[in-house]
Amino acid sequence: MALRFQSYTGGGPTPKFSLFHVWKTYDVLNSQGPIGRKGLSQILDIGEGSTRTILDKMIREGSVENTKKGAVLTERGRKMFRSSGIFAAPINIDGLTIGPKNCAALVKGMADRIATGYEQRDEAVRSGAMGATTLIVRDGNVLFPDDSNIPDQATFQPLRSLFTLEDGDAIILGTAHSYEAAEKGAVTAALALSDTTQPCWRDGATSLISADTGAEDLKCLALAVHELVGRMPVTMRSRNNYGVRCEDGEIIDDKYTGPVLEEALKRNAVVRRTAPSGVYRGVPVVVVPIIRKKEAVAVFGVVDITKGGMFELISKSRKERAFPR
Repeated sequence: MALRFQSYTGGGPTPKFSLFHVWKTYDVLNSQGPIGRKGLSQILDIGEGSTRTILDKMIREGSVENTKKGAVLTERGRKMFRSSGIFAAPINIDGLTIGPKNCAALVKGMADRIATGYEQRDEAVRSGAMGATTLIVRDGNVLFPDDSNIPDQATFQPLRSLFTLEDGDAIILGTAHSYEAAEKGAVTAALALSDTTQPCWRDGATSLISADTGAEDLKCLALAVHELVGRMPVTMRSRNNYGVRCEDGEIIDDKYTGPVLEEALKRNAVVRRTAPSGVYRGVPVVVVPIIRKKEAVAVFGVVDITKGGMFELISKSRKERAFPR
C-alpha cells in the first residue's frame, strides 16, 4: 500500500483530514486535474488549510506539481495512485446493499486479509456509511467471505462490467444515502485493509519447517502457539505428514488433519472459514500457511471455540478429564 497516513501527518497535532482524503486527492487529480486548491477542497469537503497540507506533502514527495491551471499529478504521482491498488466507482447492484447509493471499491490482491467482512462493514459505518458488503474473488468466482457456497455469478455482472477481477482481489460495496458517504465508507474500509502489515509467513520467513517435518517436530511449536492464543485449540501439519492437535495444554492427537488445513495447503493461502466437517465442524477456524518457494510446506490453525457449541463441548471434556468417573 503506497499511501501512508503517517507520512502526511508527521508528529504534529491531529489532522482534520483522513487517509481517505489523501486517496481522494490522488483520485480527483488523476481524473479531473489540473484543479485549483479551492475547487479541490470543495470536492474533498475539507478546509483549504487541510487541502494545502495534503498538496504540499504531495509536492514535496514529487507526486504533484503546480501549474497555472492548478495542481496535476506527475508521472510518479500516477504510479503512486496505481500502486495503491484501490479503485472506486458508482454501481447499481441488486440485493447486496441496503442504501439508495452505492460505491464499489476494488482492492487488488487483498482477499487473503478478509476474515468475515464484518471488519470492513464496521470501518465503513464508522466513516459515515450505512454499511458495507465485502466480496472476494477465488477460482474465477466472486464469493462471500467465510462461505464455501458459490452464489449465482450473474448477480455480480455489474462488478465484472466495472472492473477487471482477478483471483485474490477483494471488493467492498459501500452503501449510504449519498454517493459521497458510500464512497468514503468503501474506500476507508479498503484503505484499512490495505494498510495492514504484510504477513511474515511468506517466502523466506522461516527455515524451521519443511514439507517433510513430522508430528514430533511440530509438537513444540504447536504447543507454543497454543499457549500464546490462550489455549484455544491449535492444529498444525506439514505438507507430507499428518500433524498435531492441541487442547487444554496438551497434544491430544499426533496424526491429525482437517478440512481447513487441507484447503490452506491446496490454495497456498490464509483461509478463514467455518469448519465444514471434522471435530471442529461449525466453528470458525483461521489457518495460516508457511510458504517456501511459492508453495505451502506447512500450515497451522487456531480454532475459535468461543463461538458455537464447541465451547460447551470442550468445557465438558475438560471437566471429565479433570474428574474422571
